[in-house]
Amino acid sequence: MQLAILAAGLGSRFGGPKQFFPVGPDDQCLFHYSIYHFVQTFPDSSLILITREELQAEAKKSVQSVPMTYKIVLQATPNGKPRGTADALLTALKTMESDEPMIIINADDYYGNETFEAALKVAESLTTAAAIPYSVNNTLSPFGGVSRAICAIDNSFLQSITETHGIKEISNQIFSPAVLGPINPETPVSMNCFLIHPSVMPVLEHFVSQHNSQTEITIPDFIQCGIDRKNWKVPTVTSSAEWFGMTFPEDIKSIRERLATLHNVGILPNKLW
Repeated sequence: MQLAILAAGLGSRFGGPKQFFPVGPDDQCLFHYSIYHFVQTFPDSSLILITREELQAEAKKSVQSVPMTYKIVLQATPNGKPRGTADALLTALKTMESDEPMIIINADDYYGNETFEAALKVAESLTTAAAIPYSVNNTLSPFGGVSRAICAIDNSFLQSITETHGIKEISNQIFSPAVLGPINPETPVSMNCFLIHPSVMPVLEHFVSQHNSQTEITIPDFIQCGIDRKNWKVPTVTSSAEWFGMTFPEDIKSIRERLATLHNVGILPNKLW
């Protein structure tokens, strides 16, 4: 199994790159915790860190001591910014030297050990893609609206996945300008945690080629294309893990406090490796 980490984003709402921002007691980045949990579940594994040229030096510094083989790949930035997560996925797949599936995640989210254990349940039978969603009420920020891909699931298989912006809690209910009425708190949403089989690369190459360089193309859009046009059966396993992530600068204080608690109670070791 390979772990691919999306670390090329601009972090516009954060005010700059957040992929390598130190939040742990030993200045760990959030994705260091994902690496720690991933290796517990998939010990014989490797890492692909996807970033952009301007962040290459920080990327190298961040992974020089990780407990797995790794490579850093650079996503192209036409018009000064990356084209989106689907293009990043294609960049990673092009560097793969085996037919092992990969798990792809964001660099700026804490996914928890249970998420990778959930991925293990669908890894062996994977033929195209699988999704590990969370309940939307576990993925909100108190500091503003967030973007999540809302999942419609039937009998544990993904039927649709729709990128939805501006999701936030108002008076104990969850709303988005794109959704009529309140959103059920248990609605599954994607946090960009997917299993991807390398055999999907021809479909992904065609999907990316159909969009101009100024269009942001996402993994949820690609997976929806696979469902609609290729009749993909995309299994899902909803994660029960605690999630938190960096969207706004105000999130930092809470993240540091939550990580400190996880270290102090022994859920996380004092040293990740």
